Amino acid sequence: MVNTGKAGLGRFVYSFAVISDTHVNPDEDRCNSPFPVNARANRRFRFVVADINRREVDFVVHLGDLLHPVPETGELFAQAAEAYRAIVSDLTMPIHVLPGNHDIGDTPISGGPASPTTPKMIEAWEKEFGAQYHSFEKGGVRFLLLNAQLINSGLQDEADQRRWVDNELAAAQGQRVMLMLHHPAYLCYPDELDHYDNTDQPGRGWLLGLLEKHGIEAMFSGHAHNFWYDRYSETDYYLAPATSFVRQDYSEMLRAIPPEGSEFGRNDAAKLGYFLVSVYENGHVTKFVRTNGAELAPGEKPTGDLQPLAPDPRENTRPLIGFDLRKNWAEISEVPPSGGLDEFDRKPVRNDYHLLALQEMGIRDVRLPLHDLLDPVRRARIGLLKHLGFRITLFGYSIPENHLNLIASVADNLFDWEITLNWRDVEGSVDALSKAYEKTGLPIYISRMRTKEDIKADGTYFHVINHGFDTQDRHQIEILATLPNSCGLAGAVFRLGNTEPVADRLEAADRVVTPHGLKASVHLRVAGDNPAIPHRDDDATNARVLEAMGTSAMLKNTRVFCDTLADVDRGYFVRNGAIDRYNNPRPLLETVRARHVGNK
Repeated sequence: MVNTGKAGLGRFVYSFAVISDTHVNPDEDRCNSPFPVNARANRRFRFVVADINRREVDFVVHLGDLLHPVPETGELFAQAAEAYRAIVSDLTMPIHVLPGNHDIGDTPISGGPASPTTPKMIEAWEKEFGAQYHSFEKGGVRFLLLNAQLINSGLQDEADQRRWVDNELAAAQGQRVMLMLHHPAYLCYPDELDHYDNTDQPGRGWLLGLLEKHGIEAMFSGHAHNFWYDRYSETDYYLAPATSFVRQDYSEMLRAIPPEGSEFGRNDAAKLGYFLVSVYENGHVTKFVRTNGAELAPGEKPTGDLQPLAPDPRENTRPLIGFDLRKNWAEISEVPPSGGLDEFDRKPVRNDYHLLALQEMGIRDVRLPLHDLLDPVRRARIGLLKHLGFRITLFGYSIPENHLNLIASVADNLFDWEITLNWRDVEGSVDALSKAYEKTGLPIYISRMRTKEDIKADGTYFHVINHGFDTQDRHQIEILATLPNSCGLAGAVFRLGNTEPVADRLEAADRVVTPHGLKASVHLRVAGDNPAIPHRDDDATNARVLEAMGTSAMLKNTRVFCDTLADVDRGYFVRNGAIDRYNNPRPLLETVRARHVGNK
């Protein structure tokens, strides 16, 4: 069991890579699949090997589906195994492999499209790749690699594997343990209904019981070719993207048309890649390395610079900007019966690509509306965000006295609270503010609701919300500073408009609050002031965000939030963000990531 608590991650120990679903073919251009993208698998895997070789990695774990042809294809399977070995022979560090459903037979699902594991298939795997389950140790961490395809099979090998796992965990008592397997225990909920991509009961209960009983640090799975993250009991649970192609049935969780040329989502190359896991003395962090479907032919070498990775939120001690989470950052969707791998079930899935984008950029500070506490799904994941190193700012209008108990119940997972008030109500809100602070213990930032009288107009009426202090509001900041300590006042919220000079306004905000012992929370708007005019100038947004990050690095009492993580492509204030509606990176993501890399 690992306690990351106040001590933090501690000393860095080593890194390892986790890859999954390479789906290697018998040769470069031949694949027994109807999808054109599958023929790219060998070249994409070759690029991954070359990319890992350029990083400081001690070893690699492959989560299964090494090959595409299943064991029943006989000669094709053997040829693909040979092709796999030829590619992986270029690795400059050890690789540990476990079998997936393409390698050793499918999970035992009645009516499934492929044959379940048999002794003959196990024999074919062992001939090509060795033991179907095994363990190893590195730097005080015990790694258990399972054959998930045995679970619920009823084979003698299933019973043997269970005994082996029990013995391994008994021997590792008091030691850190990471569990690796191909087939996920679940995708969205631990108690979700059985379907092709999760583990049926009773096997699922056995797996999850291991996590609870032994305090396993992390569990990694593949198979579904998409990124998800959850935390079960004390275990970080990662579902790994593929290096080869994306499972297109899961495109249903994204509220957009698949990108042009993506084979309706199967060749959504931006979602391909692998994990790089950094092990520390008190925990670990997992980062996603996007390969974007890059390929290498035999004998070809990678060109260009290695993609640097931003510090994880837990590693980023100098965050330079935060983001508003305006879109549903934990949205649950249903994958309908597709006629592919599920024809009789709906599969609930959560869109975790917003979370992934924040981690990739090294973002530590996020703003969530009070409404997220009212939603049980998002409320349940707020503690998970804190565990991952995020500092969460709650925001809303007025002081919600009927929700103070709810806010207090999750206050340990929140960082502070931004409350917007009408200016005429501020001094009369002292008692309510004091009650809110006493109840929740959250430091409070006050934002001022701006009225029509505050806004200079050219005759056009904008029926929109506008809040935040201006750097000219010095007298009002002085009044805020006179509020009693019982109000828990930490600072003031400022609005930085789309056309205002960034550095000047940030420095002015810092000068306004500092003499009063307050802090400034500045909202940097990508959106313009006119809700009818779209803002899609990525270059202009990148320049403003870079200027904000550079300026905030020099200010002691001012933080900055950007108002757009995901694109707004409909409704009011249309603008580009850090990820598009298909949740793939835009230039802003790369800009913020690169700046945080340079700020380590």
